[in-house]
Amino acid sequence: MNRRKFDIEGLTSLKKEDLSLAIMSLTDAFQTAPCLRYLLQFSTYDPEKEKHIHEYTLRYGLKFGHVFTTGKNMEGISIWLPPECRNNTLNTAWMFIRSGGLKLDKLVKPGTIDILKKYGDYSGKLHHESITKPHWYLMSIGVAKPYQGQGFSRKLLLPMLNYFDKYSQSCYLETHNPQNVDIYLKYGFRVTAIGTLPYSDQTHWSMLRDPFSK
Repeated sequence: MNRRKFDIEGLTSLKKEDLSLAIMSLTDAFQTAPCLRYLLQFSTYDPEKEKHIHEYTLRYGLKFGHVFTTGKNMEGISIWLPPECRNNTLNTAWMFIRSGGLKLDKLVKPGTIDILKKYGDYSGKLHHESITKPHWYLMSIGVAKPYQGQGFSRKLLLPMLNYFDKYSQSCYLETHNPQNVDIYLKYGFRVTAIGTLPYSDQTHWSMLRDPFSK
């Protein structure tokens, strides 16, 4: 699968040469994110381990989707996967390998790949139950800590949502923070499922947004 060129007014596409800056931005943004704590299985924040998870997701986005930033300072980053990215299990495994996923057990800690698989199996089931028609998937969105509360999440979201409305496309996301649920509701998302991540007490929200008619 080749990533097609995709320009959205108001957003900057991430260049491969800026990957390291994007990794730093997301690592800073997700310091207290419940999902990262679940995936890393660490009791304390460890940016040197966490950055490898973000490098994997960013490489995944660059290869198979679209990674956008708010500008050269990398205040915020979003990773969107297009409708054609929903594949069967075999293709998903291939995409995982192509994005460097096999290194995670060594770079983070043994068992990381298994945790990712458990998360993927669980979230994927809820995802499929929430929507089966073609749609966009918000794989990740984050704003670096010094820029939080300054409207950068809005700057990342609105251009994409306007595009979806213009071309009548749905989009889907997951969150694990109740405060985020309230924020996404204001952007037109609705909760399609509430569950608990495997072997944890961490709540998982599935959210879907249908396009607004003009």
